[in-house]
Amino acid sequence: MELITNIPRYSDGEVDRALMRELTTGLQLKKEMEGEAERRSAEEAKLARGGKEVPGLGRHTASIPQWEYYRMLKKYGHEELHSNEFLKDFQKRFPHLAPNLL
Repeated sequence: MELITNIPRYSDGEVDRALMRELTTGLQLKKEMEGEAERRSAEEAKLARGGKEVPGLGRHTASIPQWEYYRMLKKYGHEELHSNEFLKDFQKRFPHLAPNLL
C-alpha cells in the first residue's frame, strides 16, 4: 500500500480568488443561459402565432422557458399559474412570449 503524502496545498488567498472567479463567471453563464432560453421561447411563440385551437387543450397562449415555468409553478402553485388573470398579466408583461391573446 502506498500513501500519498504530497497533496497540493493552496493558500487562503488562492482559494478565495478561485471561489470569486467561479461565482462571477457562474452568474454570467446563468444569465446567458436564461437569455438563450427566452430567445428560444420567443421563437417558439412566433411560430405558434395564429395557430388553431387544439380540441381538449385550447390555444397556445404562452411560451415560458422550462426552468422559469417550474420556478413559477413552485412559487405560485398550479391554480394561480393557470388562472386567466395570471395569463393575461403574463401576456401584458411579455408580449413576445404570447402567441395568442386571451
